[in-house]
Amino acid sequence: MPPAFEAGRERLSRADRTFRSLFVDPNAKFAQVEDLLESMNDSGINKSVCAGFGWTDPEIARESNDYNIEAAKSHPDRLIAFCSVNPLWGEDAVTEVRRCHAAGAKGIGELHPDSQGFLDSDLSSLAPVFDTAKELDMPILMHASEPVGHGYPGKGTVTPELLMALVIAFPNNKFIFSHFGGGLPFYALMPEVKSALKNTYFDSAAFPFIYRPEVFDVAARAVGSDKILFASDYPLVSHKRALKEFGESGITAEQTELIQGVNASNVLGI
Repeated sequence: MPPAFEAGRERLSRADRTFRSLFVDPNAKFAQVEDLLESMNDSGINKSVCAGFGWTDPEIARESNDYNIEAAKSHPDRLIAFCSVNPLWGEDAVTEVRRCHAAGAKGIGELHPDSQGFLDSDLSSLAPVFDTAKELDMPILMHASEPVGHGYPGKGTVTPELLMALVIAFPNNKFIFSHFGGGLPFYALMPEVKSALKNTYFDSAAFPFIYRPEVFDVAARAVGSDKILFASDYPLVSHKRALKEFGESGITAEQTELIQGVNASNVLGI
């Protein structure tokens, strides 16, 4: 995030509901481009996706988007930018997505349905942004949460049932659901669920805080190793910790190659 976001924590907490839910705690971690690149170099990571958050304030969203896009332009071989909007902004959101795509953004997200409020609305209200994403071949990265287990800041209520409703309503969109989709991959053992998830992928962001390392093996058996994208949720989880625990997952070298790069390359067209 831009350096000004850390310096302006109180102001942004008043202005943006998502920022307030995640960063009002003075111990919440921030990172800038230089921090990310240093961590990547220390951990042997070639490329990173710089995702935003599900902002509720359009000006904050634009500032965050610009920062990520500029980072990717400055380091085109290392960084890939996503942009964030609230789909409920309608045509303003569409305009921002198109602006960011023209500037080099490869995807949309992360979206936070709880704080952004769009799962309380008719799903048709999401169509302008989701149709634009489909047209531009931009995957939509969305926060997901588990219906059981321990709580944590920003967990929310975006559970597998709600995610399935989105997948069914927008079957031709490409989705990435964070944090192993709140457990949605496990339901891919049901044939009709696996069929519905044909354009859906799951990232492993913050998995050390949620699951044991064998979650990769379990998810791969249920939904397929070609559907899983390695993610750390840096700086919340360090790259080194995520890689270390991934190494304890018990999956094969071939699956590792897919999860740590090939799948993302295919999803993003890079």
